[in-house]
Amino acid sequence: MKKTETGLLFFVICSIISYCIFLQFISPAFYESDSYYHVFVTRLIKDYGFHYQFPWAQFSTLKDFYADKDFLFHFISVPFLYLNSDIVTAGKYAVIFYDIVFILVYVFILRKYLSNYLAGYFLLLPFLSVTFTTYILDLRSFTLANILTILGIYFLIEKKPVRVFIICLLYALSHTSFITIVAFALICEAIRYIFHKEVFFKNIYIPVMGILFGCLIHPNFPNNFLYTHLCFLVEGYIKKGINLGFGEELFSFSTARVFIENFALFFSLNVIFWMAVYSRVKINFATAVWAACANFYIIFAFQSDRHWYPANILFFIFFAAYLKDWLAHKEKKAVSLKINIFIILYLLIAAAFLPAGLKNLKATIEYHTRVGAHYKKVGLWMKGHIPPAETVYHNNWNESAYFICFNPANNYIVVLDPMYMFYRYPGRYLFYRDLSLGKNAEPYKALKNVFKVKYGYTRKNNSFYLRLHNAPDEFKILYEDDLGVVFKLEP
Repeated sequence: MKKTETGLLFFVICSIISYCIFLQFISPAFYESDSYYHVFVTRLIKDYGFHYQFPWAQFSTLKDFYADKDFLFHFISVPFLYLNSDIVTAGKYAVIFYDIVFILVYVFILRKYLSNYLAGYFLLLPFLSVTFTTYILDLRSFTLANILTILGIYFLIEKKPVRVFIICLLYALSHTSFITIVAFALICEAIRYIFHKEVFFKNIYIPVMGILFGCLIHPNFPNNFLYTHLCFLVEGYIKKGINLGFGEELFSFSTARVFIENFALFFSLNVIFWMAVYSRVKINFATAVWAACANFYIIFAFQSDRHWYPANILFFIFFAAYLKDWLAHKEKKAVSLKINIFIILYLLIAAAFLPAGLKNLKATIEYHTRVGAHYKKVGLWMKGHIPPAETVYHNNWNESAYFICFNPANNYIVVLDPMYMFYRYPGRYLFYRDLSLGKNAEPYKALKNVFKVKYGYTRKNNSFYLRLHNAPDEFKILYEDDLGVVFKLEP
């Protein structure tokens, strides 16, 4: 029986990995713009080591106070650039590596609470979320942050201070959300006191020490502290309703879309509710900690869609721990039928909701495939036709990630986040924002006198394109396809 369960779990692991590989390589493009920035910075580390300048974002904090906020993520990704001459394909290999590590870590945690048979089914649950699947396909440090988060919480629960220290050190070198481990440590010890009337104080000061040490040994210290500060500023601006043109993921999608793309979580929440009503399960300490940490992200997820990524994984670990508590007072034979019934219910629910979610996923892949091919063609054209070191204007801050990747010979305006420009050049950012929205009455003068550029790019669906198209004496189109144009200021 145990061999059969182990075989089932192994089959599910291989199937999920194959699913990730299939989705990753059905397109030659990344499915999100930041991935192009990340693979480019990975190449910088490969070519120049840990210390280099970043002139590609001319009107950004990155130019004068550069710090690789995802340093460890990029460093780990370096070996994959040796596997393929195409930088995007090499980056996709790195994505698969992080996906496999995540899957193995997730299974490691699941097996602490469930049999191999149930762990196999629980491994499937987060992948029923289109939001989760979309993020795990990106070359971004979110997946590494998820790995460190779930390991960190587990080691906090198990009172493993040395391992907690290492996790926090690595987290501080990997992602700006490292402060969440401190929050989870406080949550863990508060719950420990409620359950056991004790506090493991090492769990409170060790994470802080690990984070501080990680920040201090960062190759871009002390600039790395600035980007943590900017991360908090972004969250503060959003809460105040100030929108600088941030990415959609920082805001919540419609309730219907959230429900459809995360239906497995909401259905599981309903199952837990009725289990609690009819069985009155007495949960243990670990279950309570996982529940609190999951709720931490679920609350924020209703404000920012990107938080559904960690929310899903933490919730299903909580569900696994809760199911262990429920099974502890049941005879295996008495509940096996109920468990199989619930598995069938999940399959039926998946059959009802998954097609709509997969339709959104398919649309995302098709969109980024088309857009990625376009930006690659434009970037390569600019590389061959625009003089090196010229700054190229672009309407949207996320476009430069593509251009930096495919045409590092030229410089651009801002990359990764509009806050990096607004913080350093607030006045110029307002000009930039007005130009993008078509609100500037004299775009030629703004580009020439404020940004001092000779060349630029715009998508045809941008209102700026209409002004450019209607002013042939001021703007000369050098390159054009169905999505956008490269232009030069005349004279």
